[in-house]
Amino acid sequence: MGIAGLTLGGDDYLTKPFGLEELAARIRSVLRRTRRDDAGGPVLTFAGIELDQDTYEVRRGGSPVDLSPTEFRLLRYLMLHPGRVLTRAQLLAHVWDYDFGGSSTVVATYIAYLRRKLAAHGPDVIHTQRGVGYRLRLPREPQ
Repeated sequence: MGIAGLTLGGDDYLTKPFGLEELAARIRSVLRRTRRDDAGGPVLTFAGIELDQDTYEVRRGGSPVDLSPTEFRLLRYLMLHPGRVLTRAQLLAHVWDYDFGGSSTVVATYIAYLRRKLAAHGPDVIHTQRGVGYRLRLPREPQ
């Protein structure tokens, strides 16, 4: 059964019986690989925006952009998926804790904060897909 699971796309498998410590170690290992694959490197770039994942610094057009930790995580998630429309639910799940019990208006509020801070150094790159969510796109890209 393990070979079939790996063939179908699984990362790992455990045979029974197994210890909880081994399970936890394997989960941490998969998470390390996933984080490394998602990040694509310590510095993400898009439309003149540079986000350094190691130093938690953001620059746009060479100027520093002062972001809160939540704004930084929101921009990072958008930059990991440029051009892709991300729903409010996806943003809540990945930027805030998956069990966040607040209102989804928090996403719109933080998008507004982020837009304002980035707009001080260049054109708006965060676009609203009405009724769906948000995406990063180049300023001159047609809708």
